[in-house]
Parts: sequence; structure tokens; C-alpha cells
Amino acid sequence: MTTIDRQLVGYLKDAHALQQHVQAALSEMLTTAANEPEMCRPLGRYAERSRAHTRAIEDRLHAHGSAPSIVRDAGMLFAAVVEGGLGRSRRDPAGKHMRDAYVAAHLQIAAGEMLRRVAERAGDRDTAAAAAAMCDDAYAMSEELAARWDLAVEMSLRQHGVKDIPPPPTGP
Repeated sequence: MTTIDRQLVGYLKDAHALQQHVQAALSEMLTTAANEPEMCRPLGRYAERSRAHTRAIEDRLHAHGSAPSIVRDAGMLFAAVVEGGLGRSRRDPAGKHMRDAYVAAHLQIAAGEMLRRVAERAGDRDTAAAAAAMCDDAYAMSEELAARWDLAVEMSLRQHGVKDIPPPPTGP
């Protein structure tokens, strides 16, 4: 295995571990947003696409004679579990989960862009295509989430018992 191939497998393992984290975080967010269809629908679509990307990454790892890293996956899953536990104990789960989903989408973008570029340089078109698809979905999710900041604020305020929530200001 060449040095670039080893690097590519390392990026694939990192991407797989990140996908594990994102899936666990999305599960927690879907629980919090269960009563908000406008928030739940895009998160559900994103969770479904994330599972598909995880399978694609696993396929690419197997194509390179490798497998996901148990240590990396366990580390990311542990972080997601701790984060999820904090989410249940924090006073603003809707707002914090929205923030975390937005950050997770951008982590996927960064991981996917690096993976895609390494794959292209290694001549692995299939991995580059899988990484590009992961990025496309993460960019789309980021935009969907950004369009829902006001909803996240309303959910958060309701969780804090605010009954008369003023509408968002209009204009600049």
C-alpha cells in the first residue's frame, strides 16, 4: 500500500468515526424535536442520508482491504453519548441541539472535502464520489438548519416556559 493509499484509508476511517458521532447526535436531536415537524423532517432526512454515507464509507474501506477503526468509532460514540447526556441535563436542549447539528454538518463538510481531495489525488474516483455526495448533503442540511434558527429560538423559549413569544424582528 502506498503512502497516499494509507492516508486515504486514514481519512476514510476518520470519516466513518465522524459519521458514527453524527448519527448518535442526530438521534438525540430527533428526540428533542419530536413535537416540531418543521425541525424533525429535515433532521430525519439528514439522519437517513448519514446512514447511507456511512455504508458508502464502509464499502470504500472494504474496497481498500480495510475496516472501520474500532478505537476511532468508540471515541466518537463516547463523545456523542456524553454530549447527549449533557443535552438532557442542559436547560436549553432545542437551541443547543440546533447549534450542534449545524456544527456537525460543517464537520462533515470539512471531513468530506479533505477525503474527496485525497481520493482524487490517489486516483480513487469511487471514494471521491462518495465524499462529494456526503459534502453535498451536509451543505444542504446546513442551509436547511440555517433557515430554522428562529424556530430553534421559539422551541428554546417554550422549553423555558415563555408563553408570549414575540415574532422575530423584520428587516436588517
